Amino acid sequence: MEEHPVKHTPALAPSARPAVVVAVLAALAATLLAVLPRVDADAAAGVDQKTKQASVGIWDDSVVPATPSRRTTKSTTLGLDFSSETGGRLYGIQYYAAGKNRAATTGKVWNARGKRLATVHFDRSKADGWKTAWFSSPVKIRAGKTYTASYRAPKGRYAIDKKSLGRHKDVVANGLTAHRGTFSRGPGRPTKTWRGSHYFIDVAFVPKSGGTPTQDPNPTPNPTPTTPVPSAFPDASNTGVPDGVALGTYAGPTTITAAGTVIDAQQINGSLVVRAPVTITRSQVNGVIVIEGSGHLTMADSTVDGGTSENSAISQRNMTLRRVEVKGARASVGCDLNCDVQDSWLHAQYMPAGSDWHGDGFLSNGGSNMVLRHNTLACDSKPTGAGGACSAALAAYGDFSPITNMTVDNNLFVQSPAGYCMYAGADPAKPYGDEASNIVVTNNVFARGTNGKCAAFGPVAAVAEGGNGNVFSGNVWDDGKAVSAP
Repeated sequence: MEEHPVKHTPALAPSARPAVVVAVLAALAATLLAVLPRVDADAAAGVDQKTKQASVGIWDDSVVPATPSRRTTKSTTLGLDFSSETGGRLYGIQYYAAGKNRAATTGKVWNARGKRLATVHFDRSKADGWKTAWFSSPVKIRAGKTYTASYRAPKGRYAIDKKSLGRHKDVVANGLTAHRGTFSRGPGRPTKTWRGSHYFIDVAFVPKSGGTPTQDPNPTPNPTPTTPVPSAFPDASNTGVPDGVALGTYAGPTTITAAGTVIDAQQINGSLVVRAPVTITRSQVNGVIVIEGSGHLTMADSTVDGGTSENSAISQRNMTLRRVEVKGARASVGCDLNCDVQDSWLHAQYMPAGSDWHGDGFLSNGGSNMVLRHNTLACDSKPTGAGGACSAALAAYGDFSPITNMTVDNNLFVQSPAGYCMYAGADPAKPYGDEASNIVVTNNVFARGTNGKCAAFGPVAAVAEGGNGNVFSGNVWDDGKAVSAP
């Protein structure tokens, strides 16, 4: 049931750009460059490491799209209209490639008049993630002028995030501005737009000075310093096993089938499968908990450490959690039906080095009857540089069924190295995203964090439109300013 559709993570200046090193086609480039000023080969050998380290972009290489591979199979050219506040040189292009969109393709750079300035080749990649292609000769960028960086998705399946760019939603970082995402069905310069979509294209740019830009390296026009985490929300002081409780060693069954089983003040070293109504209090579980069939878990004043599991620490349905600390595992809580999580702390997910996992705090790939009230929600596992990163502190996606009857009230969303701190279940790009209903998101607090936006692009995405029982109101930043629905 675990699918993690969320690079979205701040620190947003690509560091060493070689996410994917594309083969050198020097002979072909030399021939074409004799005709016009373009580059048709990735020339990693022609871009030294110092230049790569100095290059900057708009998004971090750890950012993972909420929709990394759209369902369409139509061949499409995707673009990013961008500009720079200073002159400089464009050394490369990046885009996020997943699934069938990992195939070999070409990237291009255009000026505002539609003249092609450069072309570069992307080799096929073996894993999902950001591809980088380096030009054999850099492209001159003039201050204040708009350019388009594009690539061809020959089989569709491109990454997309709607309502992210355009219409006064510019994203600014490192002296660069992303103005809008564009597309076309043909191979020419893409100029069409659709619902403010961002197609996860970035650039490797070095300002004329060759140094690092002086402005804030995070993509927000006016970053606001974070304020201390409100003390009224759950943390180590009021979740988990209470101080002074002496734990015995659990010796009962790891698959529980006896209705009414109560486990109190025990340390459980291993995973549990719950197939009957079970109550766990004042206990530490060092493993994952899976609720199956007619099982129901009621847990209070306890800690669950999912360790290095690739699954959720607690999943998948019929659970009531109170004052529970959940840590470890790829995701904290996974749910598809009847999950009531209150006064709890979801954080410290596990992300192995070099992995392409997508982590979450609370995750639903489709589900109903979910309540999250007065929790501290974080997705704070660090990006791996190989495609692995957080999706969101709360990630609700209509992948396998609609998100319905979900209440998210009075929670604290900690700054997340993800695209958004919350995906609220109504993404039309998902198979059931248009069927979201009765989603109530109220009175939540979003911590601005170091980039002022809670996550790479903002606090929340995929919010259902009003009507059909959907409500979005009373949500604020941790400085008290209102958070509006996107």
